[in-house]
Amino acid sequence: MSKIPLKSGFLTLSLIVIMALGNISYSGNNGLGVGESSPNPEFLYENNYDLTAGLRTTTQLYNYKEDKILLIAFLPEISSKNNYAEVMTSAFETYFADGMAFGEPYEWQFHRKNLKVLIVTNNDQTTVREYLNNNGYDFDMAPDVNMDMANSFGISKWNSASDGAFVYVVNRDNRITYASHDYKGEGEKLRTVQKELFAQLNIDDPNSKLVFNDNLLFPGDKAIDFDFTYTSLGENTPFAPGVEGKLSDYFGRKNVIIAFYPAPFSMSCAMELTKFDAFAEQQTLQSISNSQLGTSEDVEILMISNSSIELLDKWKNDMKVKNVKLVADMFGAISSQYRSFNSLGYNNRTLFIINKSGMISYIDWNYIVNEQDFGMVKDHLELISEK
Repeated sequence: MSKIPLKSGFLTLSLIVIMALGNISYSGNNGLGVGESSPNPEFLYENNYDLTAGLRTTTQLYNYKEDKILLIAFLPEISSKNNYAEVMTSAFETYFADGMAFGEPYEWQFHRKNLKVLIVTNNDQTTVREYLNNNGYDFDMAPDVNMDMANSFGISKWNSASDGAFVYVVNRDNRITYASHDYKGEGEKLRTVQKELFAQLNIDDPNSKLVFNDNLLFPGDKAIDFDFTYTSLGENTPFAPGVEGKLSDYFGRKNVIIAFYPAPFSMSCAMELTKFDAFAEQQTLQSISNSQLGTSEDVEILMISNSSIELLDKWKNDMKVKNVKLVADMFGAISSQYRSFNSLGYNNRTLFIINKSGMISYIDWNYIVNEQDFGMVKDHLELISEK
């Protein structure tokens, strides 16, 4: 069985538009764009290294970035009024401030020292201090109540606390190489930021030499076998190097859900372009883990992203995941074989069900985290469990 979404034509058109725009996405007519020079405003910033010392002295942006690569994001609000602020700042901390986006642990500090991460928010000094202190973040934050810094980047005003953020990558020559004017924590956009930082930091893209499967996949095909590494199961377990597995180990014993998704620490952007309702992966994990899809003896759930085992282990503990196996596909070997990796640098949100005979019995090429799509997965599992 395969779900064929009616909106596939629209999504194809959207993908073409995104590719045409390259490194820039818009929500309006304001904000600087790719190719423009970064301004050099004066500003004050705060960090977690010395909260007792008050705000740093006034500095200019060029002096602050010290000829490094700069990742800078402008948010309208960091309180709960902004429904994406928590997931976005958590992602920037984990991927870029901590450096987990940059390959193996021994590489993190090497690349991290060449990058500045700055969050600018339309909040006051007290709010910024509390936010940094409560979350323990390592990136710098600048309070921008009067929007002086935002205005220098062409951001004229915020209409609401949930307006999309403006995210920029500025190279060593102070030129903007990436711009998003409507960033709301989507995994797809998080991966494009990562891809641009790889380029600016001269990091080899681990997915650049992927060998793709040219054959279309259909229900009834034999599942492509693969070895994988997943995070150890259980809540708040100490970090382990990962547990090894193989898809064919489940043949003859279990039905297997294989769910590909763009990125941990992200929100869904596959929910009809209207609003970001909740953490997409959080909904997927909770709904699958807590539902009556069958016992652990009947169903195995593998969620696969192009992420390191270290990053997934942190996400697993943050999300309190107990039953779903988070699979690290850092180099895209699995997703490319299942035609779930796209050229923009992240996994599409696709879902496969492999039956106990090792055959593909269900495919959803555009899985949306809602009751309708999840209901179809449950119905199909019930159907094949009866056979």
